Amino acid sequence: MKKLFSFLFVAIMAIGVNAGNDNKDVTEAPYKVGDYYNDGTKEGVVFVVSDDGMHGKIVSLGECEVMWSNQRPMNKTVGAKSADNGMSNMNKVKEQADWETYFPAFAWCASMGEGWYLPAKDEMNVIAQNRNIISSRLNEKGYGVILNEGYWTSTEIDLSAAWFARLNGGRSGNYFKNRVGYVRAVSAF
Repeated sequence: MKKLFSFLFVAIMAIGVNAGNDNKDVTEAPYKVGDYYNDGTKEGVVFVVSDDGMHGKIVSLGECEVMWSNQRPMNKTVGAKSADNGMSNMNKVKEQADWETYFPAFAWCASMGEGWYLPAKDEMNVIAQNRNIISSRLNEKGYGVILNEGYWTSTEIDLSAAWFARLNGGRSGNYFKNRVGYVRAVSAF
């Protein structure tokens, strides 16, 4: 009986140790760029972290192809001018009547849940700089990689255009809001 108990104890401890190792990069800080993050309410891949590794931002596991805005013609700017704060831009869009109907890129990001938003120009540049490590983790987890294509940002340029980040080496810059582009959501943790 003593041998059986010792065997069961060792087996249970081994299972517990292995389970902890499998989830190490899921919820334990400090985080680093490229870590898989899942706190039970949101999940993604870390693309920027604070100096202590305790806080940062994640990019969504999935993406879609939609327009920045489907209003034709755009009759006003929405004030989403921040180059480094996509949440601020998201809040400007949410102030618009029927925003979920007229701003598909923002609506898709918001559909991910509380705190998700379309990244601003500078946030997308950080994602682009870390694209290989982010894509490696996305691929490892069975998700689509960050494509070598054009992605919308939340940074508005004028009445008819917003900032479009071309990750294929093409010229990033203004792009008509009613054109289809790729979208990835981001969220702070």
